[in-house]
Amino acid sequence: MSDNNDWEQICDKVQHRLRETTPLTVQKAKVLRAEFLKYLTNAHNEGILTNKIHEIHNLLKLDRAAEYGKEIFEIIGGQRNFKRSKDIPHFERFDKCWFDFAILVDETQKPAEIIGFNFEMRFPEESSVRFIRFDLNLPNHDNEARNLRFHFHPGSDDFMIHSPPMSPLEILHLFLYGLSIPGKHRSP
Repeated sequence: MSDNNDWEQICDKVQHRLRETTPLTVQKAKVLRAEFLKYLTNAHNEGILTNKIHEIHNLLKLDRAAEYGKEIFEIIGGQRNFKRSKDIPHFERFDKCWFDFAILVDETQKPAEIIGFNFEMRFPEESSVRFIRFDLNLPNHDNEARNLRFHFHPGSDDFMIHSPPMSPLEILHLFLYGLSIPGKHRSP
C-alpha cells in the first residue's frame, strides 16, 4: 500500500511543479480573447483556417459564466459539440480538421487565472483517430485528486492520459500548426 501512496505523492509533486512553470494567468479574459482573435485571423490570412473573417468574429465569444461566479468569464470558440456533429459551428482547417474550445477565466484575482478549459480537434472520417481533446478540469474536480487535472483524450472520452500543462495559446498553436491528420503529412 505504501508504494501506491508514494507514487501518488510523486505524481502530485510533478503536476504541481509543472503547473508552476506553465503560465495560467492573464491580464483579463477580454485581453486573452483579443489574442485568440489575432491568432485565428492570422491563421485565416495564411490559408490555415477556411472560416471567413466574419465567421471567426462570430464564433469567438466572451461571456460571463454566471453558473461559476460573478467574475468568471468564458471564452468560447465555436459551439459546444459533445456529439461531434459537423453541423454545429466550429473552426475548420484547410485539411478538413475542425475544432472548438472553451476557456474559463477567474477575474476575482489579479492577474486573472485560467481555471479550466477544453480544446477538441476532430479529424476527417477516414482518419484512424476521430479526435484529440486537451482538458484542464476546474479546481477540486475528481481528476485533480487523481493527478489528472491536466490531461488529454486520444480518440476516446473514456481514455485519458496525464499531460503536462499547456496554456490555451499553446494548444491553439498546436491545433493550427502542429497537429496533422494521423497517418498523413501536412502542407498548407
